[in-house]
Amino acid sequence: MAGFLPFFGRTNPHLCAGLDIAPDRVRLALLRRIGRRTQLLRLTQRLTGGIICQDGQITDIDALTLICRSLLDEPGCQGAALALAVPVPCLTGRRLVLPAAAHPVQRQRQVHAEMAAHGISTDDHALDYLELGPQPGSPPDRQVLAVAASRLAIEDRLSLAAALGRPLATLAPEDLCLAAWLRDGQRSDQSAVLRLDRSGQWLLHGDGPSHAMPPVALRSAHLALLSQAAPVLKPLPRRLLLSGDHPALLAIARAFTKYAALEARVAMPPASLMLSPHFAAQMPPDYHLALALAWEGLA
Repeated sequence: MAGFLPFFGRTNPHLCAGLDIAPDRVRLALLRRIGRRTQLLRLTQRLTGGIICQDGQITDIDALTLICRSLLDEPGCQGAALALAVPVPCLTGRRLVLPAAAHPVQRQRQVHAEMAAHGISTDDHALDYLELGPQPGSPPDRQVLAVAASRLAIEDRLSLAAALGRPLATLAPEDLCLAAWLRDGQRSDQSAVLRLDRSGQWLLHGDGPSHAMPPVALRSAHLALLSQAAPVLKPLPRRLLLSGDHPALLAIARAFTKYAALEARVAMPPASLMLSPHFAAQMPPDYHLALALAWEGLA
């Protein structure tokens, strides 16, 4: 997430484990920085045997800690920092137009005031923002993406990192982190990102915020998804990148290509990621978020 101010101070690790916490499993991606390049070392997951996270909120911190510890005890993970996500259900984003002439402290106050006007209090949320650029037609103003994260979700993840005894390299907004990684430097208005996963469904076009999408359970529901996505995909991007563990990602991509007249495909990792032949031959899209988190943790 280039330019996004982290919620908390960061470490500068050379080895980072991204943990994607889904309702019934935890996925791990282990990355190592080698000079200016990044190498994938491990992809693995653990099933939880029950629901440990619902609507982004951790429901069984003790069970989750044991599962994460078992993943991090595997060979190669010793000394790795952690990278965790604030899930989309625990995020609220607003696009704001604010005066261009403001130093960081002023901007933070402006963001707090605007979000309070939308009913979002700093008592329950941590606030951060991303400068997007000039407001078209109004040079004295700038577009700003304000992001509010549930303090409960943040505190749970800080507690998890503390229980695991690992430094937390990043605690990133799920949607912005994944989109930045999959776009790999492409313009945000040209590459939209659609995530269809057991942990949530959302669509991000442009710089954000993301939009919740309906669950897609059946083949016949593809057209309903297109109908929900159509208002968000304006103006039409050049491509749509799909991610997540939905078993029909390829079919859904073909439906978008056929009916929405845009290039839609299951996303691939950035070309700069160093992969062994084993990983290069098969890169499951359900590990995208864990990879993006580990990548962000090494940034």
